[in-house]
Amino acid sequence: EMRMKELNNGRMAMISVLGIFAAEMVTGKDAIQQFGLQAIGRGHFRSSGSSFTGKTSSQSAQSQVVTRRAFQPSQQIGASEPLGFFDPLEFTKAGDEQGFRKLRTSEIKHGRLAMMASIGLVAQHYWKLPGFENLPSGFSVLGTQEGLLGLFALFLVSGCLENAWREDPSGAKEPGNFGDPFGLQMYTQEMRMKELNNGRMAMISVLGIFAAEMVTGKDAIQQFGL
Repeated sequence: EMRMKELNNGRMAMISVLGIFAAEMVTGKDAIQQFGLQAIGRGHFRSSGSSFTGKTSSQSAQSQVVTRRAFQPSQQIGASEPLGFFDPLEFTKAGDEQGFRKLRTSEIKHGRLAMMASIGLVAQHYWKLPGFENLPSGFSVLGTQEGLLGLFALFLVSGCLENAWREDPSGAKEPGNFGDPFGLQMYTQEMRMKELNNGRMAMISVLGIFAAEMVTGKDAIQQFGL
C-alpha cells in the first residue's frame, strides 16, 4: 500500500513541479504568488522574487532605475494579450536595441515565410504546378528528385530576394519595413501587430503539419479525412 502511495505521490509531484515552472515562466510569480498571496519573510531574507527567475524585488528595482531610460523591448510592438511581452528565456535585454532588431527581423522573416508555407501545404493537396501532378503532397515530396529540384530553385530565388531587399542599416526604419511598393497604405500599428501574431500562428501551424505528417504519412488536408 505504501509503495503504491509513494509512486502515485511521486507522479503527482512531477506534474506539479512542471506546472509551477510553466506558470512562473509566463507570469514571473512563484508557486504561492500564483494564488494572489504575498511572500512571507523577515528582515533581509524577505523577497517577492520568484525562485526560478532568481530576482528579488530590490534587485528588480535597482535594474529598473539603471535601465529606465534605456531601450525597453517590452514596450515595442508585438506584445499582445493574453501573454503580453513573452520572453521567458530572456533573449532580449533592456538597452540592447540592436540585438532586439536582429531577433525581430528574424521573427518577421520566418513568420512571413511560414504564412506562405502554411497556405502552400494546404493548397497543394488540390492543385500542383505543371510537372508535379503525380508527386505526393506535403513534406514527403522532398523524397523525390523533382521535389529536391524545386527546393533548390526556391533556395536560389530566396538568395536573390535576400540580396535585393535588405534591412535599413541606419535603423531609421522598423524591422521588416521595405516600403509600400503596391501603394496599399496598410502599414499601420494594427496591421503590424496582426502580421506578427499571424506569423507566429503560422510557424506553429507549419510545425504541427510537419509533425502530423511524419507520424501519419498524410498531408495537411488528409489529416481531416478528406
